[in-house]
Amino acid sequence: MIFNLVGSLGLFLLGMWLMTEGLKLAGGRALEQLLAKWTSNRQRGLFSGVLITGLVQSSSAVTVATIGFVNAGVLTFQQALWVVFGSNVGTTLTAWIVTLFGFTVKIDAFAFPLVGIGAALRIFFPYERGKALGMALAGFGLLFMGIDALKENFSGYANQIDITSFLAEGGHEVLWGLFIGFILTLLTQSSSAAIAIILTAVASGVAGVQVAAAAVIGANIGTTSTALIASLGATVNAKRLAWAHVVFNVLTAAVALIMLPVFWPLVTWIAGLTGKDGNLTILLAIFHTCFNIIGVLLMWPIEPYLSRFLLARYKKPVKGHFKSYLDANIAAVPDLAIRAMVLELNLLLEEVGQLSFVREKKQEEIQQIKSRIEQVNVFISLLLKSSLAKEQGEIVTNGLAVAYRLYSACKLYAEAVLLYQSIRLGRLTAVEYLRQWLVAVDQVSYTLHHCDNVLEEEQLTSLIEKYDVLKKQIIAAVVDEKAEIHIIDLALQVASLSRRFIEQLSQANTICKSLAVIVVAEPTEDGSSVLNLPAEL
Repeated sequence: MIFNLVGSLGLFLLGMWLMTEGLKLAGGRALEQLLAKWTSNRQRGLFSGVLITGLVQSSSAVTVATIGFVNAGVLTFQQALWVVFGSNVGTTLTAWIVTLFGFTVKIDAFAFPLVGIGAALRIFFPYERGKALGMALAGFGLLFMGIDALKENFSGYANQIDITSFLAEGGHEVLWGLFIGFILTLLTQSSSAAIAIILTAVASGVAGVQVAAAAVIGANIGTTSTALIASLGATVNAKRLAWAHVVFNVLTAAVALIMLPVFWPLVTWIAGLTGKDGNLTILLAIFHTCFNIIGVLLMWPIEPYLSRFLLARYKKPVKGHFKSYLDANIAAVPDLAIRAMVLELNLLLEEVGQLSFVREKKQEEIQQIKSRIEQVNVFISLLLKSSLAKEQGEIVTNGLAVAYRLYSACKLYAEAVLLYQSIRLGRLTAVEYLRQWLVAVDQVSYTLHHCDNVLEEEQLTSLIEKYDVLKKQIIAAVVDEKAEIHIIDLALQVASLSRRFIEQLSQANTICKSLAVIVVAEPTEDGSSVLNLPAEL
């Protein structure tokens, strides 16, 4: 019997995962547009969080997307806060779906057709977003099949176990319920899954309503574990939003617990107005929604103080640390991950372009840039675990090409600088010619990223012409100045390495421009900036 129960839970979680992942892939672009355009104030941010979470059925996915937009400068931190708060209200829709459909509608009337249609779309639809929608439909059907199986298996335990009496023996029924809800969410990493299990246990008669109410509160607290885990090693904005999420849920849970003796009669009265006061699952759904709405009302006056505290608590990167758009949390959302990848490569392109042969960088600084390029490759490997549409795959391929060329440019620069240091103090005219060439390389590499394609081509053509002249001048020094062969050889190597450096940088720059690079203004202290979104992204 216990294996059937575990299998039922697995079926439900599989359905939840398929539905959430499918909706994220199918609606990633719509998610971007909603968050970018509908969050101009607190009210809109709140509404966006409720709506999007209700559609995607995952507050974690919405929080991750929001973090990505704050990092990219689409949203300010304050706007993002209200999206996160709204997502907590939006996740209560799960309870209503489970209650209104899972327990009152004949499951096989729509669950099996949904799985069949979804599977057909996944297999036969020619476009990736259609396949993702099919996965979401199939997941939706499996989710309800899991609920039905859970209810059936819980019913088998109803006559054998009286959880309510067992927990009430010690006089800590509410505390036990709180603990159960917290553990369920911690184990499943989904408050929606925990709520569905709690509702099914009540509908099957396994658990009483007071224990279930406390367990619903515990599930709200448990969902903070997902946010905290996601914030480990994440960006500054991710840490801020994770702690804001914790404050909201803990404060809301504390108020709900304190007010439980008064709150429950209020919920019963509200249910009575609809004629559903005898339906325990309806009561729990109302309870879950009400105390999350109260949490929003509590946060309304508190949010400005919380924002100031978190902005002061987590500062911008200090010396030795670098601004980064990469966050492992958004790697699972292709549209956001691609945006982060392009922004990060654009940032690295500028930094590599600022490397100077005349004012050499320390080898440690070069190694730091190379390490950051390697982090881009790691991020891309995480991104590639998701299903990508054809156009997304092409962008990622180009991103890998840019990372490769930037890494090669850094290696060429480091090698050239070491060789140049050994001859730059020489008094030969050939060394002076080399220095003048390197100054020209510095000027082109610095301006390359900021000029149009025509000017870029003109600069490179002129530089290559200078390179051909330089080689002749260096070789002529052997006869004209009786220069030692090994010095001339080193000078030629430096010239060759620096030419290959500028070629690699130019190729990386050209690819970045072909990606229609996102242009971002310098962020303000609260993380906001101006962002222009190309249509193809």
